[in-house]
Amino acid sequence: MLRRIFYPITLLTPLLMAEEIQFNRDIRPILTTQCTACHGGVKEAGGISFVFREKALAEGESGHRTIVPGKPEESELMKRVTSTDPDDIMPQPEHGPALPAADIEKLRQWIAEGAKWEEHWAFEKPRAHVPPTIQKNDWPKNAIDRFVLARLEVEKRQPNPEAEPALLLRRLSYDLIGLPPTLPELDAFEAACKIDPEAAWQKEIDRLLVSSHYGEKWAANWLDLARYADTEGLGLDRPRTAWPYRDWVIRAYNADMTFDQFTIKQLAGDLLPNPTVDDRIATNFHRHTQANAEGGTDDEEFRVSAVMDRVATTWETWQGVTMGCVQCHSHPYDPIQHEEYYTTMAFFNEARDADLDQSFPLTPVPKDPARNADFARWMNERRGLLDQLHTAHKQLRSTTSWKPVAQLDASSPQVKMEVSQAEGNHEFRTASNVPNNSSFVLKIKPSSDLASLTALQIELLPVDPKTAAHTPEWGSVLSQIRLASTAPIEIARVITDEPDPFFDPNDSLRNNGTGWGPYTKIDRPRSCVLILKQPYPLATGETLTLTLQQNMNAGGSVPLVAKRGRVFLTDNAAWTSLLSNPNEIKSLARVAEISGALAENKLIDVPTLQQQSSDLLRPTHMFVRGNWLEKDKRIEAPSIPGLFGKLPDGAPANRLGFAQWLTSAQNPLTARVVVNRLWEQLFGIGLVETLEDFGSSGTKPTHPDLLDFLALRFRDDLKWSQKSLLREIVSSAAYRQSAATTAALRAEDPQNAHLARGPRVRLSAEAVRDHGLVASGLFVPNLFGPPVFPPMPPGGWTPFKSGEKWSTPEIGQPDRYRRAVYTYMKRSNPYPGFATFDAPPRDLCTKRRVLSNTPLQALEALNSPAHAEFAQGLARRMKNEITGDLAAKISAGYRITTSRRPAADRVAELVSVYQKLEADYKAKPALMQGMAGSPDGAAFTVLASILLNLDEAVVK
Repeated sequence: MLRRIFYPITLLTPLLMAEEIQFNRDIRPILTTQCTACHGGVKEAGGISFVFREKALAEGESGHRTIVPGKPEESELMKRVTSTDPDDIMPQPEHGPALPAADIEKLRQWIAEGAKWEEHWAFEKPRAHVPPTIQKNDWPKNAIDRFVLARLEVEKRQPNPEAEPALLLRRLSYDLIGLPPTLPELDAFEAACKIDPEAAWQKEIDRLLVSSHYGEKWAANWLDLARYADTEGLGLDRPRTAWPYRDWVIRAYNADMTFDQFTIKQLAGDLLPNPTVDDRIATNFHRHTQANAEGGTDDEEFRVSAVMDRVATTWETWQGVTMGCVQCHSHPYDPIQHEEYYTTMAFFNEARDADLDQSFPLTPVPKDPARNADFARWMNERRGLLDQLHTAHKQLRSTTSWKPVAQLDASSPQVKMEVSQAEGNHEFRTASNVPNNSSFVLKIKPSSDLASLTALQIELLPVDPKTAAHTPEWGSVLSQIRLASTAPIEIARVITDEPDPFFDPNDSLRNNGTGWGPYTKIDRPRSCVLILKQPYPLATGETLTLTLQQNMNAGGSVPLVAKRGRVFLTDNAAWTSLLSNPNEIKSLARVAEISGALAENKLIDVPTLQQQSSDLLRPTHMFVRGNWLEKDKRIEAPSIPGLFGKLPDGAPANRLGFAQWLTSAQNPLTARVVVNRLWEQLFGIGLVETLEDFGSSGTKPTHPDLLDFLALRFRDDLKWSQKSLLREIVSSAAYRQSAATTAALRAEDPQNAHLARGPRVRLSAEAVRDHGLVASGLFVPNLFGPPVFPPMPPGGWTPFKSGEKWSTPEIGQPDRYRRAVYTYMKRSNPYPGFATFDAPPRDLCTKRRVLSNTPLQALEALNSPAHAEFAQGLARRMKNEITGDLAAKISAGYRITTSRRPAADRVAELVSVYQKLEADYKAKPALMQGMAGSPDGAAFTVLASILLNLDEAVVK
């Protein structure tokens, strides 16, 4: 890593000494690699930090100023790096050798010139660059090539010639749609290239960009970032309905949804005006956080963990900035303060979801996609009606005179109960452990000035309100509420303190298991109003009996039982009048009608994001060293780190405003990060190698001017169109170069960072499977739908305590042969063939797959049931579909798997292998082991397996 950082610096050192020092180019690498481990954002030894300018220029604990601009002789930094005293010299001997003389001279010159500080290059806005002047003007196809060739000319290198047409088309096809070209496509392209190569190339680009398979290929890349899976992760790793999000991503890519909209919908689609079903499904991006359904786990702990994961994933996906460490302390290398992590966390802390068994909140998905517009209209209308009702009810509650009870007694068959008096009110408390299925019996004597009763208000309270405000306690659910005197008193409705609770509060009157309550946590007083069917006249001294049955638990083990509460009464006739209010009745009827229509016409429910109602917004606190149990300062409002300024004018201070900032011209990183990610997918290495880290500890861009040029073009000229950007990159001469190289060139530039040759990269895990499907003739191109279960190796499916079945369709059934992107993804038991080829389990956001090359991959591709079936399919194609002699059949099989025509000696070698196999199987039929019904079929099957495993077959 150090060598990579210093390499361009050492090349340019003689030039730098004659010109002004530049902080980012010359000084920051020295500070980052030599100083910030002890004097950074985590440790500030001696009270000195070289991450933040104001701290670097201030006095340390010694009382001396670390850097005095213009005066190196007075700067403590220079005294320490030039000292010969082992107690004073920096770095200290135990931390490494003294600084080289060249680095000391750079520091001295920089301070003498005023110690001008610059933000890290990635935190500065992209700069417009004119494509450079070059010597070889006949090579470039577009502006990209001028930047590439200018760098090559500095390195005194020449670009490679263009690759042969068949290999170019293979590269393009895998890069744009993730599938190999067919033989007819190869033939047509090769023929067209003889007439007009450029026109033929552009035609293929057009064809592939409009292919429905384009979205499948690029969705697979995005799903790594989204940590998409079909299960919850952790512990039991239960199934989770997420596939509609995967389908949304595919459709978004196919439609070339602009990246700004792609961003806003996923981070804040629920906050858009009148969100559509798709807008809501898009927010499933941040519902792929892991959940823990094991008994005894704390819902709040895992809710907080999910929020923190959303913060880290958002920064890593859109900004290429590591933020996980900042939850515990300021960033070690970049100027992001500890507190600023939590100001960002505040954007996401208002989401309504928790670590719940039911995965609330949910968005219903219609059985018939043609009804998406109806569902959106119904959901928006329903929410609008509920908000109106809540506003009216809230107003009535605030103007009602609620009377404390005159006397309260509490008992329970399961729990010891106590009654106390505070602030003129009686309240009940549990005085022992609370078991499941607890019931409370409250004996209530109304105050003497209350002649009748129209409504009761039940208020549930945290046991310790001060602590619960930042670390919520377990909540409760009132599964059944009954009121009686000498006879039952009918309760008509339950009205809550939020517009749309997860459970229907009126379930408390039906005893069907759910009902009203702070589910699953309580962090403040929560209340509901019980409206009587009609005013109930109270006799003097009358006692009412209120029974609260509580049957729900969290995670199968934690009883959700109220531990503290009180009751208020009113005779306000407005409550019972509400039951006959025409507007109320009409609104409730319409809400019920919509709810019924949604339930009747929905296919499934998908976990999505939803903002908390304004009455129940959570406070966000800093955590001491990232420990959610140890709260610190309260965050007053969400904001972005000061390094990046402020949200755009007019942007709301919520997830929507944050998403708008990410794709605004004020943001220096998003366009660069996306461009770099697309570049890495095409060339195998990004212009910034560390896709996951654009910060000070990441690698410097190999072509910084090209990166900025493409970032601005993508954002401003191409209006965030990824297809347009891909078109420009694959149209370049740099992309079309042959991948041929020599040992000497590989030694000079092993990763092809200078782009002197074309990319040669092993296929992704998904593409390896898809390649086998296409080559075998088994590929079923159906799009979308629930996950599928391809053949699983024996012993490959061992789910932990879930009882889940891996139900592979029978041979010949379409879902057996679907693309890899549709394969069921269980985090704790990922599909073995994908894991072997470096696909991540998606527990967390994966920014970059680091490809490996191991014997296990060959064993997988030779022996797994799926690949054995691919070999049989390819064998049938060679044997039955390809005309001509044996050499012609084998040549066609070679071309199907590698896209290239085999040399004569290769054909002869493969023919010899086939002939030996066939002879062996004729002599010993038992060796066929059921591969095929005849020796020639078995020989073709083994030969097909060899072809599918050739190096040329598994690289693009």
